[in-house]
Amino acid sequence: MRAVLIVAAAVMLGLAGGYAWSALLHEGAKPPVPKAAAVAAVSPLDIPASASDEEWAARAAAEETPAIAPPGVDPAALEQSAHYSGCDEVRAAGKAPLHSGEPGYRSDMDGDGDGVACEPDRRF
Repeated sequence: MRAVLIVAAAVMLGLAGGYAWSALLHEGAKPPVPKAAAVAAVSPLDIPASASDEEWAARAAAEETPAIAPPGVDPAALEQSAHYSGCDEVRAAGKAPLHSGEPGYRSDMDGDGDGVACEPDRRF
């Protein structure tokens, strides 16, 4: 039993010594650290405006900002603005599930009549 402990201790010390010895010999090539170069900071305000800059600024000042959606949009017209032939097409477009009132929703695609069309099958 004593011989087994001595052999185990010798193996452990040999491994630890070998690891330490290899770490001392092989420091490895370290990449050189680049020194920071002094770069003159240039402010966008220091650059003179070109003719195209002035043209874009004049267009922005002259045009009104368009509204995202006009206020009185008919929901029926919105529903008919997108048409899908079936749920496979809706899923392929990444729009499933469709809720009532969303573009492309039709009651014939809503099998259980809960207002959600092309919902995932929850039987599995």
